[in-house]
Amino acid sequence: MRLQSLARFLKRDDGTATVETVLWFPLFIAVFGLMLDMAMIFHGQAKVLRIVQDGNREYSIGRLTTPDAAETYIENTLALMDIQATATTTEVAGVAHTLVRVPANQLQVLGYFSAFSGLQLSITAEHMIENWEV
Repeated sequence: MRLQSLARFLKRDDGTATVETVLWFPLFIAVFGLMLDMAMIFHGQAKVLRIVQDGNREYSIGRLTTPDAAETYIENTLALMDIQATATTTEVAGVAHTLVRVPANQLQVLGYFSAFSGLQLSITAEHMIENWEV
């Protein structure tokens, strides 16, 4: 009886898919995590760009009077979103140019991939200064 049960057990193949699933599942999870982190980095970059454009617009219409005020506005607005960034605003030939640097690891969700730890995002925007003095 035991020999027949062992032979029947060795002939069965209905559990073979489980082995492949167990082997491939960690790879699928890693790829999904990578895609999630990359999507969040791109989404964060778009949010930062919007704030930089808002800061430049405020400076160009005169609500913010100096480049330092525009930098402070941008950095403080990003800090409300838990993003620590450095902003540099310059005015050249009637154009406000702002460069913001953000470490990519601040925009990640999972943070499993150390390749992003040293990545620095540079977001720039330019806006023409409106001249209200006539």
